[in-house]
Amino acid sequence: MNETLSKKLNEVGLTIPHILFPRKGIDLNKFSCIAADQFTQNLDYWRRVKKNVGDSPSTYNLIYPEAEYLEDYRLNESSINATFLTKKIDSINSTMKKYIEDGIYEDIGPSFVLVERKRYDRIRQGLIVAIDLEKYDYNEGAKTLMRATEKTVKDRLVVRRDIRRNATLDMPHILVLINDKENKLFGKLNNMKSAIQQGNKLLYDFDLMENGGHLTGFQISNECDIESIIDTLIELKNVAEDGLLYAVGDGNHSLAAAKDIYEETGRGRYALVELVNIYDKGLNFYPIHRLIMGLDKNQFIKETGIDPLNPPPLQDLQKILDKHEYKIDYIHGKKECKELGKLPHNIAITYDEFSVDTLFSDVIKHGSLCRKSFSMGEAEDKRYYLEAQQIK
Repeated sequence: MNETLSKKLNEVGLTIPHILFPRKGIDLNKFSCIAADQFTQNLDYWRRVKKNVGDSPSTYNLIYPEAEYLEDYRLNESSINATFLTKKIDSINSTMKKYIEDGIYEDIGPSFVLVERKRYDRIRQGLIVAIDLEKYDYNEGAKTLMRATEKTVKDRLVVRRDIRRNATLDMPHILVLINDKENKLFGKLNNMKSAIQQGNKLLYDFDLMENGGHLTGFQISNECDIESIIDTLIELKNVAEDGLLYAVGDGNHSLAAAKDIYEETGRGRYALVELVNIYDKGLNFYPIHRLIMGLDKNQFIKETGIDPLNPPPLQDLQKILDKHEYKIDYIHGKKECKELGKLPHNIAITYDEFSVDTLFSDVIKHGSLCRKSFSMGEAEDKRYYLEAQQIK
């Protein structure tokens, strides 16, 4: 890498990762599975994934789905068995090492990846890069280049940190927003795409499991192309309000755990993420809904004064919920939340829309939104694990 490019990368808090990708012949449909924090109340979803994967190599074997974690939590009467958890994490970490040793993953060299995710009639574009965790702070009121959009729930970091601490692989399900109304970055990438295709840089093109849509990826390894991309990010940085270039959309808790482990161990300074434009026409923002569990509806109304069918604005609602010790799950799909709300002693609180126009300025003004304020797409739209890098 030339010195000029190295300085430019540092200016925008990135490095060019050595991308690991499944070797030829591996079934990518079975290999690539959705983010571990999805379908938290739908164990059947993950049972189907497990059945579909079978004995094939899969990222399913490299994660701990929250639905399974929560099930273990329930079975152990609100406290997960420490021995079981240790064995589960050891199994994940040993499988990561085995996938590297057995050549399941191959190093395709220092690269970015241009991603196109098609689901129904929508196409969302993204760019896989490695972000410098020294330029990210998830604490409220941060002034770093990269910040959280929502408050971090510290309790949700514990298992993530435990897995990350001795992990050898970093797999991105994190989507990081850029505020690019004129679409400068992806406009440039689209202009590059024909040249990338001519250079035989199509990395993958396949259907995702479980109604996830279609995924296409183009490898970008030419230094001139990468420098052109970085120049555009520098342009965006130079006009960014309050120096906020990147805002974490999905996966903040996973990135927060990575930050904590980097500070604890010094390993994994650069984390893989996918950059997406907040104004991408293929990107839909939805509010994250609340499921109150183990409580009678009339009791809930009496204690809070909230009508679940006509709730206050989400930011106000969360302040009220925080005053009580309710068991709450955060559901990404409105339909799923409403169905769960029909079960005895479950209360569903849903919202119709979430506006993105002031998201960056709200983060700057307020420090962050309440935890789990919004979701980028429905549950099936979430990022699937596929590419990786070694944690060093």
